[in-house]
Amino acid sequence: MIRGEATAPRVSVVVRSYNRLSILPELLTALLAQDHDSFEIVVVEQSTIRPPADVARVEQLASDRRVRILRHEPLGGPRARNAGVRAARGEVLVFIDDDDLPAGRDWLRRHEANFADPRCLGATGRSFLDGTDPDDVPERKLQKARRRVLSFGLLKWQRVWVCADRRTLVQSLHGSNAAVRRSTVERFGLWDECTPIEDEPSIAYRINAGKRPDEYLLFDPEVLMIRRLDEPGGMDKRAMPAHVYAQRVFTFLHNVVAHYFPMRFALLYPLYFLLTAQRATDWILTFSRKHSTFGQRALAIGGLYVALPFLWSSWLAAAWYQRLRHGELPHHPKLSPVPAAAAGALAPPVHSAAVEPIAARASRVSVP
Repeated sequence: MIRGEATAPRVSVVVRSYNRLSILPELLTALLAQDHDSFEIVVVEQSTIRPPADVARVEQLASDRRVRILRHEPLGGPRARNAGVRAARGEVLVFIDDDDLPAGRDWLRRHEANFADPRCLGATGRSFLDGTDPDDVPERKLQKARRRVLSFGLLKWQRVWVCADRRTLVQSLHGSNAAVRRSTVERFGLWDECTPIEDEPSIAYRINAGKRPDEYLLFDPEVLMIRRLDEPGGMDKRAMPAHVYAQRVFTFLHNVVAHYFPMRFALLYPLYFLLTAQRATDWILTFSRKHSTFGQRALAIGGLYVALPFLWSSWLAAAWYQRLRHGELPHHPKLSPVPAAAAGALAPPVHSAAVEPIAARASRVSVP
């Protein structure tokens, strides 16, 4: 239980943090200012660079009884998320990364409100870049976002598009600005830890395969989060070379997609090679900071296309060697249910009075 409290909070906010102690206090301050009466903040803090002044600021904020800092060696994305979930006490688990910010003081209330409907297993909110207007999205992009938000294509790659502006049922959850019931994770398991990127789809694959027809995942555009790009620290994915990103895509496809969809993966295997090339190309053109000019991008794409068949063969040989040496990779990590004796310490039902104005909007979602 939280220090000094007789019952656990209704909501747990899980924050994964790595080498961003300089900006973590801004997030903690924004979370502590939330207009919500029962929540905790669980920070999985994995920094290897720990400036004393930044550590002191974080420790000062952690003196608030709602904040718990869990110190770990670097765990990687999915392991850090799972560590936070295992330490969390709330019935609703909300996720936000250390370089993001809630866009308002009602952020937690809006997340919790979606779970007033017991059929809602999880929900994701809308994200927008710092300094931009969330409603200022080009119409063509917005139309595509409405069709594709948090869905899976033929190859089971997650299409994100969390700039959409309409409340709708979806197939997946995003990694930040997302929430799930604790009971959802107890029932379907935690996030697979055998991939360095795209760890979110693993739980979504299991939810979609096992949920009842009337249960659903939701996208709620009124739960707004600010994304801050190029903040120092973290995984610094935008600075990685294209071939490193391509290898991470390869790992996700072979370790996760191939596990949940083995027949599809085998039959469509050449398309997964093309998907990796397409994702790496998009990475160079859209996200990478290493390729800022036309010439750098053209050279990087050309070099990748020449090298990728050889890289693919070497990655595949290494993957099979590791599989033969160490056996099958673990999947579907478990979250133990709360013992019956401790159930009384868990969160009471959502306070309908606090969320009624938001929960009323759930009636606009068509649920099977």
